[in-house]
Amino acid sequence: MKQITSFLLFLFLGAGLMAQQGKITGNVTDQVTGKAISEAIVRVGTQQVTSDANGYYEIGGLNYGEQTVTIIAIGFENYETTVTVSATPVKIKAELASKSAAENDRKGITEVNLADLSTEDEGKDQSVSGLLHSSGDVFTSTASYTLGALYFKVRGYDGENFATYMNGINVNDAENGRASWSEWGGLNDATRNKESINGISASRFSFGSLGGSTNIITRASLQRKQTKFTYSFSNKTYTNRAMFTYSTGLMKNGWAFTVSGSRRWGEGGYVKGVFYDAWAYFFSAEKKINNQHSIGFTAYGSPTKRGQQGGSTQEVYDLTGSNYYNPNWGYQNGEVRNAKVKNFHEPMMILTHYWDINEKTKLTSSLAYTFGFNGATALNWYNASDPRPDYYRNLPSYQNYITGQEAGLTAYNINLTTLAWQTDPKKSQIDWDRLYYTNKTLALQGKQSSYIVEDRRNDQQQLSLNILLNSELSSNVKFDGGFEFRKFKGHHFKTMDDLLGGTYWVDIDNFAYRDNGIDAIQIQNDANNPNRIIKVGDVFGYDYDIYSNTGLVWGQVQVTNDKIDYFAAANLNATSFWRNGNMRNGINLNNSFGESTKYNFGDGGIKAGITYKINGRNFITANSQASSRAPSVYNSFVSPRTRNTVTADIKSDKFWTADISYILRTPIFKARLTAYQTMMWDQNEINSFYDDNLATFVNFAMSGINKVHQGIEFGAEIKASSTVSFTAVAAIGSFYYTSNPKVNISYDNGSQPDVTETVYIKNFLINGTPQTAGSIGINYRHPKNWFFNANVNYFGDNYADFNPERRTISAMPYSLPNDPRIPGIINQTKFDDGFTLDASIGKSWQVKKVYVNLNLSVSNVLDNTSLITGGYEQMRFDFDTKSVSEFIPKVYYGFGRTFFLNLGIRF
Repeated sequence: MKQITSFLLFLFLGAGLMAQQGKITGNVTDQVTGKAISEAIVRVGTQQVTSDANGYYEIGGLNYGEQTVTIIAIGFENYETTVTVSATPVKIKAELASKSAAENDRKGITEVNLADLSTEDEGKDQSVSGLLHSSGDVFTSTASYTLGALYFKVRGYDGENFATYMNGINVNDAENGRASWSEWGGLNDATRNKESINGISASRFSFGSLGGSTNIITRASLQRKQTKFTYSFSNKTYTNRAMFTYSTGLMKNGWAFTVSGSRRWGEGGYVKGVFYDAWAYFFSAEKKINNQHSIGFTAYGSPTKRGQQGGSTQEVYDLTGSNYYNPNWGYQNGEVRNAKVKNFHEPMMILTHYWDINEKTKLTSSLAYTFGFNGATALNWYNASDPRPDYYRNLPSYQNYITGQEAGLTAYNINLTTLAWQTDPKKSQIDWDRLYYTNKTLALQGKQSSYIVEDRRNDQQQLSLNILLNSELSSNVKFDGGFEFRKFKGHHFKTMDDLLGGTYWVDIDNFAYRDNGIDAIQIQNDANNPNRIIKVGDVFGYDYDIYSNTGLVWGQVQVTNDKIDYFAAANLNATSFWRNGNMRNGINLNNSFGESTKYNFGDGGIKAGITYKINGRNFITANSQASSRAPSVYNSFVSPRTRNTVTADIKSDKFWTADISYILRTPIFKARLTAYQTMMWDQNEINSFYDDNLATFVNFAMSGINKVHQGIEFGAEIKASSTVSFTAVAAIGSFYYTSNPKVNISYDNGSQPDVTETVYIKNFLINGTPQTAGSIGINYRHPKNWFFNANVNYFGDNYADFNPERRTISAMPYSLPNDPRIPGIINQTKFDDGFTLDASIGKSWQVKKVYVNLNLSVSNVLDNTSLITGGYEQMRFDFDTKSVSEFIPKVYYGFGRTFFLNLGIRF
């Protein structure tokens, strides 16, 4: 670390001698109360500082002449003015007006959309990063809230390329690398204070990540002094939300406290069967010991239980007459019951020491511990028909693929099945009563249940340490650096949630049993405890731990001059992870129980950036970064449920990225135009699915994946008058694969030998996000505290997740190269482009010291119900007929017209 710091200082320290001494000073206060606003961001050109506890700020080293000053504070409208800098310091008294409730509670609108995610991998697609935005930048705020609601990903990056911190502690998941915002869902007020960095720009709290970084500041003394009640009503995922927040601010005795809590609930929103029941709590305390030292403590959690939505094929949507059909629920004794229920509570506690070593240097040290449980229920079955209503053999179209069936009988069966789907809920939804009847009948015969509900758990524990140093080495040179350490354990296992009227379950691999007959060893999930009888609450099926230790040091130097600013940063990190099996799998006797090999990786990165100030309003910035990162645990172990095996030739992910921007800032017009390119090498990706023909889980482990993400971002805001403004945002991307990776195909029950093939996907477009998106908006703010805004949004070039096996030689017809089936097998599935219209209106009042805010937001005003937001090709493929029509993609549709009504009272 010392060598890195010395090197950076050697490069940049001497440049500081050129700085001029023009200076701006001032105070930031609340327009209504007159109280000082601390931690407000004061920006002049590319320089920025934060106001102190008294609201005071000072920026030096400014060019003489006209300069635009922008002040940004959480919960307040942005303040902007133009001044003339000279040898005499300029003094500004900035009085900030409170934001409307619509702005303050906008996070709640996005929060509902994030909760709509229905993948079994909780958080996997939360890379929409709906809450990662930089105040004052119209592109990032629009991309996060307006476009992010329909799963637009900034620059096409997945969630592991956005870093999220809570009071300096990295909260990205240690296994999949992605932050799960649901862990602090419902705590809008308490987690409102943030410091966000776009892309690979300089950051004062971390080295950063490709897409950007956000640090959520929970420090009690920085919370606004208030008592606030909020109630919201919506028809999205939950119906009701109630929140309460009380914050003392820093009191005369040196203490500050904040408490916050909420509940979000509903029996079913836009999609039937998706109930929601979530609580949240937050406590933060801080004691100012003296002018140099403060101690802070934060604890929070968000216990949540909610039903999930599942994707289906277009055939099913057409059968039911709704693009929001949900196959996960059915009637039990006349009541709606969802088979797939997320249930989690992962609280976090953070202890922080704030040390102001002197006026120019601060050291912040945080120690955190997180723990809890994360479960997801699902149906399982043995020696019985598939209970899922949209299983392909339960659909009318399956009749077309029954060999030897006469045409007349096929047509009759299609009509019969179609009628049943359209008239009988026991056909179109899960028939819980039948499952109970089957199990009770078996119980009378002394046999095990055929149907159960299991709870798939991932219970995590993590100890984290973060040390952050921020120092002003001179009037125009700053140093930031730190150390991060995480010690992680993830316990993966299944428990018996419900025997559905039966009496017991036998802990054998039902899939292996179906294929391998009566082999007494191979069918055992745990050969150390063969044929174990399972009751409700027992662990069965699989049981293993993932361990991961990571350490990172980083440093950064920023230099500010009259015409050119620049920075450079570097990091070094070490990662070690391994698996420990708690069961001896019958097929993998020597490769499942006990510890695996420990996989160690040493990585690092460097980045640098430069800003050229054409004048006080026009700027050109350029940034570049080269780095490597240990592969995620999630994409390393091929089948961690059953064995210790990792992907072939496992290695670190590698990245290079660069961007260049033109920025214009005037009191009337603000704009940013950015071009960027990112290259990724040596990526891994693992997908698993159940193949009912082979009666086993099949694992596709791709390695050697290379990608390019490149494109243009544009954002502009025009103030037409003191009350009317217009915004325009556009993102034009080109995200594609640049290699033909290898795929290893393995079978959990050992019924087939492992095979390795080449996947021909070079130049395939990357799925999971619209590659083209845009938004045009109008905003009206009346002087008497009411507002209206509307946005027209466009989404295009969105593709389904593809089946890699369909892009191998094995999937090709033997009559190459002119077989007419080939394009259908190889070509990607592209979704239709679409538009939405969003609008909101609100009003705020002040009655003495009480502030009331009421706002209504309506998404998709025109009720567009044909916009597909995502989907995936099924992993099944008919190798005999080479037909793709039997297993068509499953898709998700964006909600039609929805609303979010919010009432807030603050005093």
